[in-house]
Amino acid sequence: MRTPRWIGGIAAGCLLRTITLAAGTIDAIPPRVADVFSPLPPGAVQLGGRLGARIALGVRARVAAQDVAELIAPFRARRDQDEWRSEFWGKWITSAAAAWRYTGDASLRALDARAVAELTGTQTPDGYIGAYPDGGHLRRWDIWGRKYTLLGLLAWNEASGDAGALATARREADFLLSEVGPGRASPFTNDMWNGMASSSVLEPMLLLYRRTGDRRYLEFADYVVAQWPSRDGPDLLRKAREGVPVFRMFPGPAPVVREYADGGRSKAYEMMSCFEGLAEFYRTTGNPDYLDAITKVFANIRDNEITVIGSGSDWERWHNGHTRQTEPWVKGMETCVSVTWMKFAAQLLRITGDPAYADQIECTALNALLGAQSVDGTWWCGHTPLAGQKERAPEQCDMHQNCCVANGPRGLMLIPQVAVMVANDGPVVNSYGVMNARVPLPGGGDVFLEQVSGYPLDGRIQITLHIDVPKDFTLRLRIPTWSDRNELSINGAEQPVPAAGRYAAVRRTWHDGDVVTLRLDLRARVMRAPGHPGFAAILRGPLVLARDARLDPGSDVDAPVALDSDAGGHVAVALAAGREGEDIWQRFSVAAQGRHGDALQLCDFASAGNTWSSASAYRVWLPLAKAGGTAPAASDVAKETL
Repeated sequence: MRTPRWIGGIAAGCLLRTITLAAGTIDAIPPRVADVFSPLPPGAVQLGGRLGARIALGVRARVAAQDVAELIAPFRARRDQDEWRSEFWGKWITSAAAAWRYTGDASLRALDARAVAELTGTQTPDGYIGAYPDGGHLRRWDIWGRKYTLLGLLAWNEASGDAGALATARREADFLLSEVGPGRASPFTNDMWNGMASSSVLEPMLLLYRRTGDRRYLEFADYVVAQWPSRDGPDLLRKAREGVPVFRMFPGPAPVVREYADGGRSKAYEMMSCFEGLAEFYRTTGNPDYLDAITKVFANIRDNEITVIGSGSDWERWHNGHTRQTEPWVKGMETCVSVTWMKFAAQLLRITGDPAYADQIECTALNALLGAQSVDGTWWCGHTPLAGQKERAPEQCDMHQNCCVANGPRGLMLIPQVAVMVANDGPVVNSYGVMNARVPLPGGGDVFLEQVSGYPLDGRIQITLHIDVPKDFTLRLRIPTWSDRNELSINGAEQPVPAAGRYAAVRRTWHDGDVVTLRLDLRARVMRAPGHPGFAAILRGPLVLARDARLDPGSDVDAPVALDSDAGGHVAVALAAGREGEDIWQRFSVAAQGRHGDALQLCDFASAGNTWSSASAYRVWLPLAKAGGTAPAASDVAKETL
């Protein structure tokens, strides 16, 4: 077997290293329902190219640079009344534990271990770890913060095998059980967002049950869901199964601003966090009602809320945003929502094996997620609107922290976990670009997948297999829904044309050095805005393109344009040379539009607006010039849209 060239994630493709795969923690109680696709051990997938570089930057500039003392301080002070300081440690350690396993960086492991030890030192004799004072427990964000503490401790236990972290998590959970439950306090009475913040504790409780075998944690999860229909509960299971639109699940009280009229209290982030927990409940118990609920609510959100860049929400609420993409929004596309949407999709990808969920993850990652990361990787946007300008997320809770800044790296570290997965009969390739993956095979042994591609700029993908002895297994390659013209060959021999929106599943006896070549359709597509046909966006493969003031100085990004698309809705788009020193990943030029004017200059959405100032004002949905060459005035367009 030829030795593959491994890509070191922390060095953005420059560091060569040997991947050591730790065993991880084995559940005491296995899931009742086995996943169709499983993530590979951390570190088994290494990404280069654009994604690899942004992950490496996020680890180096944000995760590894974290001041641990600042994260621990709220747990020592315990003075919160309405704040969410107790979420920051758990969010950070879940990304930091994954980053250590991905990079193998010993200094990051030491930082993680110190953070866990210092947090454990704040635990009270009765087991409480939190930022709220005695007598103020269960208020506002308290259980929400404990949820993140539990997730962080469990993530570190799984990554490192640290039994002390699991013991700390158990004491924390046991104390919550002593405060909440039958004959004790309701989890919803003093909570935020109709009980959804507290209900999201389902996820770590079910993980704890499987990790330890202690049925009390399963019984607590049963209790929480059974209480959902109560007066103070969110009633999520019934609403999801009956198809209630998410923006109408909590319509009151009357909102202050017009944009909340439909979804006043339908808080997007907290709601999806509850359904993430329900996904773990389905995996744990096999209850079909839970699978019915999570699949229906995911489709509900996708169809009613998710925008062209793969995110949703306005000022963090659902608001029927899919058909309102060209309207003025107050604060569109929260980064916490983007990350949680990716995590929710990843749960369903694992459970069902449906590539449509991988399509959603790719769209969100390449557009909304990377579009929120600062150029230097040190900070994140709180919101990424579809027009206007991006803004630095404000510091919160009197800390150098923000909920979205803490969540962004969690989205980055999810990408390698879904890029290449494994089914019971072989590898599953969900992402394309420069990457290597080591995948265990049925019957024993591994295959190394060495992928070389300029994707998403180039539609040609080449995967070379490295294997000790010939093996019979199935290799699955995701064919995106948008890719209409596809080609597949093995060692130069053409294979049946794979269909869009499915996996190309190739079963054969594979040999060392076999080369798979896939070609995807990167013709640029013109998409009309849902409900607003006078506006259009241009997409090229998974990338959403945008106008940006830097691309054509002196032009008006809000000015109407004329797009000469063919009968299939495609326009000719060419890659364009960038300018030295500009922080734009890729420029695109739409072919000159005849008598309508000059070529239209665009860039990838992630780069659009990344000065976080009016210097890079941008727009995704382009107002279209009217037939006959007339068009609405740019000032009128600005009034009607963002």
